[in-house]
Amino acid sequence: MFQVFREFRVGRPQVFAGLMLLAFLAQCLWTANARKLSDLEYRYIAAGLSAERGKAVNLSPFTGWVAALPVRSTALARKVASPSISEALAVPRPWLLRLPFIIFGLWMGAALWWVARRLFDDEGGYVALALYCTSPAMIKISSNIGPEIILAWSSLGLIYTAIGVAHTLYAPPKKWAPRIAILGLSIGFALATAWWAFTLVLVAFGYMLYLAPGCRKKVLVVLAGATAIGAGVWGVSYLVTGSFGLGVKALFAQKPTLEAVRNLAFPLAAQTDGYTLVLLFILAFTAYGSWPRARYFGNTAPLVTALTAVLLFSLVPAVRIWDATLGLSFVFIFIGGLAADFFETRFRRPVAVFLVACFALRTVLTVVALAGWVQNLM
Repeated sequence: MFQVFREFRVGRPQVFAGLMLLAFLAQCLWTANARKLSDLEYRYIAAGLSAERGKAVNLSPFTGWVAALPVRSTALARKVASPSISEALAVPRPWLLRLPFIIFGLWMGAALWWVARRLFDDEGGYVALALYCTSPAMIKISSNIGPEIILAWSSLGLIYTAIGVAHTLYAPPKKWAPRIAILGLSIGFALATAWWAFTLVLVAFGYMLYLAPGCRKKVLVVLAGATAIGAGVWGVSYLVTGSFGLGVKALFAQKPTLEAVRNLAFPLAAQTDGYTLVLLFILAFTAYGSWPRARYFGNTAPLVTALTAVLLFSLVPAVRIWDATLGLSFVFIFIGGLAADFFETRFRRPVAVFLVACFALRTVLTVVALAGWVQNLM
């Protein structure tokens, strides 16, 4: 083991998690390079490059700005590169145009592992990360130009940073600042990606109030500081992109429907993330409901957040995103937490064998699903 910087050491768990994330990266690069860009992806790039960005038809201006980064970078590189390199960069490869979103996906996987490991130790972290790295849905949104992966990344950071800040309020104020800054950045990126993300901000604030009953005044101070930082990030996004995205009228045109309620069953839909996730979620949820030991905040919070996030975004038809992907990371953490609980029982060995078999099958099914997706979009 060696220490990279304060409070972060690289040992066997970090190396193993890194190898899993490399496998995730390889899958993303493969799918990103094998597919042609869709019309919607071209629209995001065009919106990010448009001289009249504020007037561009773009449901997520920040996504457009991120999508335009590879184009701007290659244009700049061509000015200083040799003629041969400049010619090679004349038409950027698909994977290069999608690279920022792949980075967000890789970053989110690392954050998910960090959160799950802090909550449930190594075993829970490995299970949650294995689910993420073999997730066809997360690989798809990470290798595609769109707001889903940015919003999923910022939502995960928003919720769990808020929970972390709430616990830190009992420590000296000097320890608050880093987490408040991260919380503010998460709020800002979420709002810049989709206005309706303010509903998840309210959920995060609710967790803070719940977890710090004796520090409500401190919670309000932290909320004010984080909100100010988030508003600043949002304002910078407006200056860069020239647009706040959807208008107020569209944002508040909620339409509660039966379909929105049906979306709560997204972990039980095989088309969301495969049959193995359906099986593991059913087993985990059954254990959660029937085993009192498993019903604690660490397991309850990701389950509630997953269902809430998907339901809230399903209420606004104008926000055209793949709703289910906003809840998947929290479902992975939930299953990781239940697995960690079982690892502490006398069933540790059979549970481990069962999970290894599930992940082996899930890996094969994911590759098959991605190959079919690539083939259909070539």
